[in-house]
Amino acid sequence: MDKKRILIYGDSNTHGFRIDNGLRFDRNTRWPGVCQNELGEEYEILEEGLNGRTTCHDEPGMEFRNGLNYIEPCIRTHLPLDAVCVMLGSNDLKAEFHQTAVSVAENAAKVLAKARWVVNSKYPDNSCRYVLIAPPEIGPEVIHGPFAWDFEGQRTIDTSKDFAPAFAQQADLHDFLFFDAAKHARPCRIDGLHLDPENHKSLGLAFAKWTKENL
Repeated sequence: MDKKRILIYGDSNTHGFRIDNGLRFDRNTRWPGVCQNELGEEYEILEEGLNGRTTCHDEPGMEFRNGLNYIEPCIRTHLPLDAVCVMLGSNDLKAEFHQTAVSVAENAAKVLAKARWVVNSKYPDNSCRYVLIAPPEIGPEVIHGPFAWDFEGQRTIDTSKDFAPAFAQQADLHDFLFFDAAKHARPCRIDGLHLDPENHKSLGLAFAKWTKENL
């Protein structure tokens, strides 16, 4: 039996950034790895997480973090695929970008739409599914945490609380599936941004259950 190949395209919370040492959680701790272990051999989860990745914004000297620019080579690297999942948006809330929840969701949808275009250009008769994932909300710890200088304090927190409805609307407009990560995980109490092992596990198990039911 062929495995279902599912690509998860995200930022540091997909990469598994560890706030305690700046390195990376091991594969079995990261939520895509938890998901893989729960799903078993019938599935293959392909992790594409990058620290600092945005939906479509360039940071000086960090242009490689632009998610829209990299999605095409990423998709072409992993074809064929049965599903593409995009969970981006938290880094769009940095002060330099000054985005709204609606604009973040629109830009995340652009990334996923481009992924669909790339898949269709190579496999026009494919049955690939597309999942827009609303990221976890930003916690209050961001105001005084180690990355406080990069964000907009309370505005960042409030904007992230509007992610779910904004992302759900975009999913509906583009005929994507929708998953709300905020229902299953919250960031750690150190920086209000990154998931700890407990929340990686919670998100991974929840997404595995959802995957079995929807993909």
